[in-house]
Amino acid sequence: MLLWTGDTYRNFAVETLNNSVSGTVNFFVGSRVATDYADKITPIGNEWSRLSSLVKSYQENDQTRMQAELDILSNTSAVVQGEVLLIDAISYDQEFNQLATSNANLGSSVADDPDVKAFLVGRDKGEARKPASFMWTTPEGRPVFSLVLPVGGFRAVGFLEVITDPLPQLEGIGKVLGGNFQILDNSGAVVFESLETGAASEGGEILAEADTNAQGEQASIAQDSAATGTTHRAAVDVTISDGRGGVWANAVFDRDITDFYAQTDDLRTLSIEILVGVLLAAWVAGWVLLRTTVFRNLRGFARAMTSISEGDINVSLPRVGSDEIGDMRKALVALRESVRQAMILQNMVENTPTMTALISPEGKLTYLNASAQEYVGGTASSVSGDFLKLGPDFQAKLSNPNNLPFTEVIDTERDYLDVLAAPVRDKDNVLLGTMLAWNAVTQREESKIAVAEMMAEVARVAQSVTEQSEGLLSLASELTSQSESTAQQSGDALGVSREAASNTQNVATAVEELSSSIAEINRQATEASDVTGRAQQQAEESQRNIGSLEKASSEIGSIIDLINDIAHRTKLLSLNATIEAERAGELGKGFAVVANEVKSLADQTANATGQIGDLTTAIQQEVQKAAQSISMVGDVIHQVNDIQSTITHSVDEQRRATSEISENVQRIAEGAGSMDQMIRFVNDGAQGTGRNAHDLNTASHQLSEVARNLSDKMREFSNRMKLT
Repeated sequence: MLLWTGDTYRNFAVETLNNSVSGTVNFFVGSRVATDYADKITPIGNEWSRLSSLVKSYQENDQTRMQAELDILSNTSAVVQGEVLLIDAISYDQEFNQLATSNANLGSSVADDPDVKAFLVGRDKGEARKPASFMWTTPEGRPVFSLVLPVGGFRAVGFLEVITDPLPQLEGIGKVLGGNFQILDNSGAVVFESLETGAASEGGEILAEADTNAQGEQASIAQDSAATGTTHRAAVDVTISDGRGGVWANAVFDRDITDFYAQTDDLRTLSIEILVGVLLAAWVAGWVLLRTTVFRNLRGFARAMTSISEGDINVSLPRVGSDEIGDMRKALVALRESVRQAMILQNMVENTPTMTALISPEGKLTYLNASAQEYVGGTASSVSGDFLKLGPDFQAKLSNPNNLPFTEVIDTERDYLDVLAAPVRDKDNVLLGTMLAWNAVTQREESKIAVAEMMAEVARVAQSVTEQSEGLLSLASELTSQSESTAQQSGDALGVSREAASNTQNVATAVEELSSSIAEINRQATEASDVTGRAQQQAEESQRNIGSLEKASSEIGSIIDLINDIAHRTKLLSLNATIEAERAGELGKGFAVVANEVKSLADQTANATGQIGDLTTAIQQEVQKAAQSISMVGDVIHQVNDIQSTITHSVDEQRRATSEISENVQRIAEGAGSMDQMIRFVNDGAQGTGRNAHDLNTASHQLSEVARNLSDKMREFSNRMKLT
């Protein structure tokens, strides 16, 4: 039973160790090949893909020249010096159709995988401009590494696949894992080997000699094994992933576990010696206890250690008591927490946007986080020296631990860098290295310069505003004075305008009265003209009657009756003439005298009818005189009629002139009213201008004060910027 228990524990422990090897190997290969080797070969591949002759062969679609250019890659310095083991190079168009291959002609490519080709073709333009790396296996089972790059840089004219051998990157894996590591092809032949002694070979070619110390240890172990007569080795088959769910390589790892066997044998012997002296019941109880607790806990611890080694820091641990197993659990809990903290810190440092590097005390660059690798364009192993171009003074300052820590902003050829240098020490205060952290602060520093220039410009503008505001203040004062003078003058003009409007209104009233008087005179003159017309007609009629009287005077004797009738009619006419003369007023006074004489003659004629015969001669004489007088009266009446016509025409002209004067005076009155409104508008505008000038004066004061405050604030801000 004891022998079986020991063998079971030993076999379980060996199985646990073998299981942990697979995860460790995959992690090691992924770190060495997928990360470090990809970072190493990418800059070289980018340089090849930008060769002008290669780009030109793509542009001209000259496949013969394209193949020649691919063959030239095998003669580059990186290949010749052994930095890159180039297997093959393949050209593709933008749809990943193969155009040419080098003379090596491996016969296969990563694009032969439909999933990989679909991924490459389906990338967008931004992703297609970036290199893509793949781990894959040839049909013969040879693990290779392909880097697919755009040809021509930003404006890709095609793609280039560079197939290389990454296996030398695994050199030393056997020594790290403590065993012999072999990679096999499909036929079972060894294509790569890394021994526990540190020696490495690929395809039978030695890559690294064995470590002398490791050889000594191996010899010592062999001697111990020879002394005991037994050698034990554990072998495990390992499948290495290509990172896409496929198999990249099949490997075998074996190691010497003779010492482990010896320790388990010693443990088994000790258990036998202890249990021999124990009673059967105690032995049974111990066996049951061992079976139910120890093995279970050990298996749980083994599984937990395996999970922790694979990065699972949330693994649960078996619940145990406070004995040695409990102490083991406490130690494992502490180990798990330490691994957790280490992984957290590693992720924080690796993923922080602040670029971070670790420099050993000897001055060798040992670590770059992701952002730092992206910034410098390489890994810790591919860059060295003053990789940030900080200058010899900074390097001298950095190499002296007494200067640490310190911060400094440095203007490099590429950027402004805000650099922090701090020591990294262990718990015993021993210097382990120097942490160099930096951020590109070009925008911030240029912003500071721009702000300083802007502050100077704002200060100048503020000074100019102050001067302009003072000038504006003077102009505002002058404008206020002018607006007050304008308001006063417009007020005086308003009074004069109102007085002129009043006088114009009086003139208009007088003109209207004059027009009424002229109209009345015109009416009376028209009536007088009508009267003189009728008087003229009567005078002509009298003249005709006198003529008849002259004719009749010769027949006086025979026509006495006719004379009496004429006398009567003459009396009537004289009466009418008298009436018309009175109506003519001053103009009719002469006619009235004649009319009275006619009347008198008529009366005398009527009275002297009996004496007509005797007085015929006298009557004829008097009739002649009367005819002459009537002729003269007719002439006078005609002259009066002409004068009256002239007066009527003059009065009509005066009426029209008066009407025009009235219209002009009315327009003058309307213009005076409009002028009154305009002067009132000017007065209101002058008063508004005065108020605006006062507001402008106040605003100028405020603007001047604001400009002074702005100048003061800019000086304070400038001082604060200088302090920062």
